[in-house]
Amino acid sequence: MSSIHSSEIIPFQLQGKFVGFIYKSNGQAKSLILAVGERELRIKIDKSLQDTHFLNLLPGDWISITGEQEFKKEKFTKLKLKAYEIDRLSCDVKCNPQEETNAMGKGKACAKKGKILICNKSDCAKRGGKKLYGVLEKTISNLGLEKHVTIQKTGCQKRCGKAPNMILMPGRSKHSKPNPKNIAGLLEEHYITSGKNNG
Repeated sequence: MSSIHSSEIIPFQLQGKFVGFIYKSNGQAKSLILAVGERELRIKIDKSLQDTHFLNLLPGDWISITGEQEFKKEKFTKLKLKAYEIDRLSCDVKCNPQEETNAMGKGKACAKKGKILICNKSDCAKRGGKKLYGVLEKTISNLGLEKHVTIQKTGCQKRCGKAPNMILMPGRSKHSKPNPKNIAGLLEEHYITSGKNNG
């Protein structure tokens, strides 16, 4: 009866290689292209994702997309895919094998893109901020994260009593008075996706 306009919404999850974004005229990403085997799929990005940090993706990154597909029955071959969740699975295929073994000796691992915001106000700098910056630089190098994680100095982070302060992005994970001995573990946990089935 109303079969002309009938359609079906089916949840999907896809894994593949990120190819690139398709942008609106205002510069906002509206869709992405995902390579799955020999096929390239165009997937619309839900508005809730358009301001998030997945936009740090680089061509060649392996990603997992969760969303919904609309299947229009009158157009048998036409699928509309919309992404509601995008997760980075690993770094791009150019990751060299040495970088894939992290400093903690836990086998293959690849890094998420991100940055560390470190308070550079004079109080924070005097109360361990400068030392923290040096520890972060050294740890980023030791973990092979130089191409993936940058350090950015910021103004006051409004936690002066707990200086020094830093925020791990994406995710806005706030850390005050971090113990230098724990920095490697913090960065590894936040930025490195490793094979969790290795026991």
